[in-house]
Amino acid sequence: MSTVETAVPILPSRDLSRAEAFYAYLGFQVARRGADYLQVTHGEIELHLYLADDLDPLVNSAGCYLRVSDPARMRSEWCGDGVSCLEVPGSEPYGETVFAVVDPDGNTLRYGPVSARAGSRV
Repeated sequence: MSTVETAVPILPSRDLSRAEAFYAYLGFQVARRGADYLQVTHGEIELHLYLADDLDPLVNSAGCYLRVSDPARMRSEWCGDGVSCLEVPGSEPYGETVFAVVDPDGNTLRYGPVSARAGSRV
């Protein structure tokens, strides 16, 4: 029996060029790009975005949780650059979330520490 080693979120985007620029600012690099699909990576993190022309960012409920080595430092740096880093109250039962960022398409990226993985089963 094979085991699952990783999962890759697939998020909607109305404008893949704008998404590419946004994620590049966050430190992601383009792995592949097509007319209607974008794959970006940041270390071991991989995100895919697909073109969704009819997406309404105000009602988009898509998102993902990203485990990073030092989310507090990341938040401090990004806030210093003017990135809106949001509080996520009440998230503790599901794994520590230090902050969240919403991309231009309404996708919510929640950031927490790598250590949040230890011992958690949801």
